[in-house]
Amino acid sequence: MITIIALTALVASFAISMNTEVRLARNADYDQELEWLGRSGVELAKFALANKCPEQRNIDALNQFWASGTSPCSNEVPQISLKDVPLGHGKFSVTIIDMERKWDINLVANSRAPQRDVLQKAISIVGVTDAGMASTIEDSILDWCSPIPTPGVSGAKSDYYMSLKPPYWCKGGPIDDLSELLLIRGITPEIYWGSNSTNHPVSAYTEHGGGAFGPPITGPGGAFHTKDEPFYPVGLQQLFSPLGGKLNINTASALTLQLIPGIDESTAQRIIERRAGPDGIDGTDDDMPYQNIGEINGGLPSGGPTARPNVPGGPPLGVAAQSMANYIDVRSYVFDVRVDAEINSYKRTFHGIVSRSGAGAQSLKCVRFYWE
Repeated sequence: MITIIALTALVASFAISMNTEVRLARNADYDQELEWLGRSGVELAKFALANKCPEQRNIDALNQFWASGTSPCSNEVPQISLKDVPLGHGKFSVTIIDMERKWDINLVANSRAPQRDVLQKAISIVGVTDAGMASTIEDSILDWCSPIPTPGVSGAKSDYYMSLKPPYWCKGGPIDDLSELLLIRGITPEIYWGSNSTNHPVSAYTEHGGGAFGPPITGPGGAFHTKDEPFYPVGLQQLFSPLGGKLNINTASALTLQLIPGIDESTAQRIIERRAGPDGIDGTDDDMPYQNIGEINGGLPSGGPTARPNVPGGPPLGVAAQSMANYIDVRSYVFDVRVDAEINSYKRTFHGIVSRSGAGAQSLKCVRFYWE
């Protein structure tokens, strides 16, 4: 009886081991095929971005095919799909988001760029009301991105960060991932995510970034805000991205539009109402995306120097209107392509960063590919 039990246990153990080996081998095969599904999704995204109808070739807007818009004139090949595309033994779905719907943090953190005032306004919109705290955050972001070893008046360089536990160096270069902001002096998870944000784990960098003003009071997976803490209605991650260029007024939110100098909350909302068309919904057939930035502050191009703005409350003509070109555009040049791949219920999410360049910005290249 003991021998039979022992043999049964050995057979069961062998069966379990073989089943595990089979699943591991199958998953290994799936890994390679899933990666190719992911790469195929990025190529399909490039195709969608390149094939726009002539009337919309020089703009990027939410009513276009790549953005899941429904405009009849959004793509020369409208019959293709970006959802549940069958390929090989699996399928994939593609979602494309342009980086220029948010502000490029590296652009606004350049002390020599005209966009510097965008950073100041962003800190204010986040809800940082203490002048000393706002100055520390602004100068520390600039110091993090600058190779100059001397810190700003209220900023921080490696001597500050190396005094933390554990210590680390000030980067002194461009931000590659927006979450680097959590490493920067004065930036707490509440400031980064917003006080109402949920389902975000307490950052390992909480002591680092928030060390200057005390660690936040929060728990894993819950909202950050408590009655004893300042309330931040907006998080920096809602306003900035680590890549991109000038803000695209055809895809930007009302929140990011408010950071344009001279634009307040009501004007930002009117900009969106104008581009959304009669139904007031972005991404539909009746959208009226801006063909150039002059349509905001100077009427249509043929309107002449006395034309009234299409958007009431927009900056006046002249110097104010000309300076808008330093901040905004009607095109996007960097896109985050998300590919959800699946084979026999085995799923993986990939990301491709696609950059547009060349004559007429028609050359598309995947500059980064990774999976979650």
